[in-house]
Amino acid sequence: MNFLESIKVAMASLWANKMRSFLTMLGIIIGISSVITIVALGQGSQAAISKEFEKFGANRVRLQMNWRENPRYEDRFDDSDVEAIKRVFKEDIKAVSPRASLSAKATKGREEASIYINGVNSDYKNIDNLQMIKGRFLTESGVKGKRNIAVIDKELAMKIFKRSNVIGEKIILDTNWSKLSYTIIGVYETPASTFDKLNMSGDNPTHVYIPCTNMKKLGMGGRYYSLDINVAQDKNVNKVKENIIKLIERRHRNSEEDYYIAYTAQQEKQLLDKIMGTLSTVVGAIAAISLLVGGIGVMNIMLVSVTERTREIGIRKAIGATRRAILIQFLIEAMIISGTGGIIGTILGQTISSIIALSIGIPPSVSIITVIIAVTFSCIVGIFFGIYPANKAAKLDPIDALRYE
Repeated sequence: MNFLESIKVAMASLWANKMRSFLTMLGIIIGISSVITIVALGQGSQAAISKEFEKFGANRVRLQMNWRENPRYEDRFDDSDVEAIKRVFKEDIKAVSPRASLSAKATKGREEASIYINGVNSDYKNIDNLQMIKGRFLTESGVKGKRNIAVIDKELAMKIFKRSNVIGEKIILDTNWSKLSYTIIGVYETPASTFDKLNMSGDNPTHVYIPCTNMKKLGMGGRYYSLDINVAQDKNVNKVKENIIKLIERRHRNSEEDYYIAYTAQQEKQLLDKIMGTLSTVVGAIAAISLLVGGIGVMNIMLVSVTERTREIGIRKAIGATRRAILIQFLIEAMIISGTGGIIGTILGQTISSIIALSIGIPPSVSIITVIIAVTFSCIVGIFFGIYPANKAAKLDPIDALRYE
């Protein structure tokens, strides 16, 4: 019997027991579809995360105090620190701004919305690349004058005013410490992000920008926990970051290790990638266990098949079938079960990952290499777990097999 005939015999045998063959495939289908889904969503998430970090800016640095139980007030940043960084690093940076944040509510009449108030200076627009659609961003004179002016997001404007052109309108910013009226001088638009889509609550507080010098009126002091810096394109971000930290340590006479820390988009992305990698490994291990269970199911059914077809094996051996031919036939059956399960699992996995990806706004990403590896691996699982039943069938003595009832 040649290889092609062995495949035909194997297919006929599996077709004769369709339901049993399908149930045997089920473990392989679940395992492979799980792996494909994990890989697709993992790669798609990493692509979406990379895109989000590109928005943050590869040359953006956030300098802040490391968390301490009782940080000294004088160790926080002030406006003189901002001016010192501008002066010392004028060739190395494009912009620097303090950033002080408060959670609050924005109200207009009966309408209200949760927001984050961000106290920044006029440089911040060049750090965050805000897309202004109406009016203008904060100016240097507005910041120095400590004026009650605000730049709001289009989403907030639509929610409270039901329109985007709200220049000159008044809005109440309500914190736990104070409630003040601010004049809107600009409206910016924030593109929808993947992280917003992952927020199932539907409540994504928007950011309102006011002069950093105005934050005292809302209950904050004249110092800041963080500074945002945009490093020049042709400069080494890490080197500039380290030098800025040294300057701040000298100015505050504090050389305690890691008292001041700086984050870059690349560092944050690497950390997130590491977390995603660990999560994928854990879930992948669970999927591998499912494949293992599926492989054991293949071996179990093949052993049942060998027992049921003992007389058939005896007849084939009596008319000249070699041990090798019997071994190959049963291995082919095991490989067809697992290979078909792998193909179905791949299609199912791609379908599931596409549905999930579309619902959360990330691109599903499965390479042809991943598909080939998945199907090949499922075939290997079938061969591995089919060796013992196939070998048992090949070793049967034809005389004993013909006597089997």
